Amino acid sequence: ERVFPMMNIRFVAITDNYDSSKKDADLMVAVTNIANDLYAKDISKKVSTAHRRKWTTDEYMCGFAPYGYKLVDGSLFIAEDEVEVIKIIFDKYINTTMGVAAIAAFLNESGYVKKKRQNNTIDGFAASFVKGVIDNPVYCGKLAYGRRKTEKVQGKRNEFHVVKQDEFMVVDGEHEAIISAEE
Repeated sequence: ERVFPMMNIRFVAITDNYDSSKKDADLMVAVTNIANDLYAKDISKKVSTAHRRKWTTDEYMCGFAPYGYKLVDGSLFIAEDEVEVIKIIFDKYINTTMGVAAIAAFLNESGYVKKKRQNNTIDGFAASFVKGVIDNPVYCGKLAYGRRKTEKVQGKRNEFHVVKQDEFMVVDGEHEAIISAEE
């Protein structure tokens, strides 16, 4: 706003009732900014409340279905062509001394083919995939919300990264579990 008076230009915004030539123009900008900030916070709070309400109704709201499941009309169903891999991962992890890298190698060496889904580009099974399966409560019939949060990278402009959260919400899902809660 300071550029306009210096260049002898008057700025008028009719819908916002703003005129840079008036004495109270700076005050008007400050008040408008505060009002806009409060409005944005209010909308954010309403969206968060609506999400929490949906989470408690056991509705799946996480975008893509996790490996071993398919998403049909907002509900998770077991994907018969993927479920065996999930069962093997849990069996090997629980009943052997194999770690995630060894389980991934076992799946690849045993001829299991990882079905490519969504934006996945990795052909075989990786240790990170196996760890993601083991860490996901969806396989025992639960839904977890807020496990990850997208945060702005400090000191970078328009850069964000995903950060795992220590605390998140877990509710019973309406989908069929692949493994028992004890497993």
